[in-house]
Amino acid sequence: MKHISRLLIIALCCISLTQCKKSLLDIDPTIPISSVDNYYKTEAEAIAAVNATYTPLSAIYNGAAWHLGDIMSDDADLGGGGGGDGAETAELDNFTLTSFNPIINIMWAQCYFGILRANLVIDRVPQVAVMNNTIRRRSLGEGYFLRALYYFHLVRLFGDVPLYTNVITAEESATIARAPKADVYAQIIEDLKTADTLLPNTYSADDKGRATAGAAKGLLASVYLTIGDMNNAAQKAKEVIDNRALYGYDLWQDYADNFKLDNENGKESLFEVQYRSGGGTFSIYSAGSCINTFYGPRAQNVVRESGYGFTVPTKDFVDQYEKTGTAYNTIIDRRRDRTIWIPGDTYGTYTQPAQLVGSPLGFNTKKYFIPIDNTTGDDGQWRSALNIPIMRYAEVLLIYAEASGPALGKPYIDQVRDRAGLDPLPGNLSATQYQEAVYKERRLELGFEMHRWYDLLRHPDPNYFINVMRAAGKTNIQAKHRYMPIPQAERDKNANLTQNEGY
Repeated sequence: MKHISRLLIIALCCISLTQCKKSLLDIDPTIPISSVDNYYKTEAEAIAAVNATYTPLSAIYNGAAWHLGDIMSDDADLGGGGGGDGAETAELDNFTLTSFNPIINIMWAQCYFGILRANLVIDRVPQVAVMNNTIRRRSLGEGYFLRALYYFHLVRLFGDVPLYTNVITAEESATIARAPKADVYAQIIEDLKTADTLLPNTYSADDKGRATAGAAKGLLASVYLTIGDMNNAAQKAKEVIDNRALYGYDLWQDYADNFKLDNENGKESLFEVQYRSGGGTFSIYSAGSCINTFYGPRAQNVVRESGYGFTVPTKDFVDQYEKTGTAYNTIIDRRRDRTIWIPGDTYGTYTQPAQLVGSPLGFNTKKYFIPIDNTTGDDGQWRSALNIPIMRYAEVLLIYAEASGPALGKPYIDQVRDRAGLDPLPGNLSATQYQEAVYKERRLELGFEMHRWYDLLRHPDPNYFINVMRAAGKTNIQAKHRYMPIPQAERDKNANLTQNEGY
């Protein structure tokens, strides 16, 4: 679905939404919201508006998700060049963040930007007079799916958040109070159930990358897992597994195949952020991904713009890989080679050194690596075309493995381990041991796919995330960090927005 980004400008101009840096709910005061009625007149206009509803995901995953999901966890540290380099990210890494942190603001603003667009789609698409009914149902399903996804990001990070499912005015947006997180989750679940009934199982080539019924089921399983509803999590995950042929899902034989340009929106993908090369100078709001340059080994010229070296894997993360000896070059887990750089790794004439600026042990993240000589995958201006997975079939297997328990779930985690070249889990694990084994497997299988922080938070032990992070050396963490601060810029515009405790 690379054409989504090409239609963004059309959709933006036509539906007259706000610029990225405005308040999350702000609507251009010079253009009343009723003006969109003049736009949603044709099927082509409706499709363009749906496409625009996807585009905040690009900024979220370029500019916020990797900081919050990975650097804030025990999997990674900031890296970079030290000093003031990545100061806003250092606040997250060190848990010194305030309500003025720009990364927090990006996540909040872009999610609500997407929700505003989704609400417009859900409200206006039924009113389009002449529209193919299959396209109409699909478009509505995409609106419900994306609204659920954006709210899922928000509620996990902030807890209670403003909840609105209708098209609102600028004046109304400045008065909306925070809704209880239970209400937000209930809306997410309702939206995903609705999306499941409306979305197709698959798409033709031009539309691959759009939300599907399988993606709705998979995301719903993840939502249930997050709130501790294991029965429903297992049920939804099993529906995906049992119907994998209908959706076209399966594991790639090689783990690395998930992160190749040729395999985007492939058989293991439930849903991913769509990127393309080109589209203007560097910006987190551009059509391409910045992560290849942000993650590449610093100043080694193996990726475009020489590499910035952010998101450095921790020693604890690297030590989780099974190996035959004590040295890192004896790791037998096949996922390592695609996930991280270790000293001695090579690409062409390049050899990863024993240490780098920002990485004293010579580790770097490799998962989204597009080499500097691959001009089809990166146009030289930071804009990598490689998509970022939001959900893969392997995660569905792991959700079922965790939610159903060892008696039913062990064969499914063993499928994931088998691909990694590892033996099945022992059959005599206690419930606690099995749960920790699943957590470890998720950590390695989904490493640097921006899941780890949320896994720490949803653990049944409410102190788990604090204990793990302090053991990892991030001693500033406190109970308040379960939720991020509400951006002060938003509270300045809306007196009804209360702040999370401790900020």
